[in-house]
Amino acid sequence: MRKHYTIPFFILHEGCPHKCIFCDQKGITGEENVTPKEIESKINKYLSTISKEDSYIEVGFFGGTFTALSTREQKEFLEPVQSFIKEGRIKGIRLSTRPDAIDEARLNVLKEKGVTCIELGVQSMSDEVLVASGRGHTARDTVQSSKMILENGFKLGHQIMLGLPKSTKEDEYYTAKKAKELGAEEVRIYPVLVMKNTDLAKLWKDKEYKPLEESEAIKRSADLMLYFETNGIKVIRCGLHPSDGLIDGSEYLAGPFHQSFRQKVENYIFDLMFDEAVKYKDVKKVWFNPHDEPYIFGFKNKKTSLKKKIMTGDKTIKAGSLVAESKEGKRVIDKKILAEEILPGVLK
Repeated sequence: MRKHYTIPFFILHEGCPHKCIFCDQKGITGEENVTPKEIESKINKYLSTISKEDSYIEVGFFGGTFTALSTREQKEFLEPVQSFIKEGRIKGIRLSTRPDAIDEARLNVLKEKGVTCIELGVQSMSDEVLVASGRGHTARDTVQSSKMILENGFKLGHQIMLGLPKSTKEDEYYTAKKAKELGAEEVRIYPVLVMKNTDLAKLWKDKEYKPLEESEAIKRSADLMLYFETNGIKVIRCGLHPSDGLIDGSEYLAGPFHQSFRQKVENYIFDLMFDEAVKYKDVKKVWFNPHDEPYIFGFKNKKTSLKKKIMTGDKTIKAGSLVAESKEGKRVIDKKILAEEILPGVLK
């Protein structure tokens, strides 16, 4: 399988016309803004550490609203990447932006400069939630910009947040369904964290906002991951990257943060698959692919001892699935089967 690498550059809050209620990009990422002059040397530094064999390497611009920068500024950031693209050392560029900062003129600039993927900070498809979060755009903006992005030949990504003010799990299920309907090939799932120096922090301190409990954030994330993955949509991140400010608590106040949040979600999914595998009493053995071992045994719980007793690794088992062996033979349990069993009707 070809390995995918993204060389990240951060333009924190650059181009952003609004201060979203939850946002402190410096605290979230722990990064500093890049300047165009730094890009070439940093790409070379990254490339020196990446194996070129069977690799797809791209550059990414994150943390701001890239397409709300002036055309001159956009080109200044994109220009240093051009020689690497011409040489074939970089295959493309991805960037994140707002749904209301897309039009044909902007897309023409991006296409000319080798951008291949555009991630929209959708967050929610509920206008009520968007207003409560201070986003400043509408669900209709997401519909229109998604369509334009695809019509111009870019890959489309959606970024979704769970637990926003006034958001319900039904809102989040609807947002996930719209991502599929609108043609997103990739998604990022971010449960909301309360960061210092944000408007959300003030609401939290005044007890006007309560973030999701970790268990609920894991369950909602698992539902969305199952939905996306069984519909051919890649989940490229689940949970915020563990920056120093999140790990040491210097930038973080409350919410479902864990350094290995995605692994916890995967562990929860495999526990549900395990339950499905052993619901028949005569099951003697459950097989798994060793690649999945961290997701199966990574976090101890009341099922751990039974799992260790009857589960065995086997490289011939398809990754992401289990095989239960009983007197009647072997039965495969994969994410598609699990999704049919547990997802709410709205996601089927």
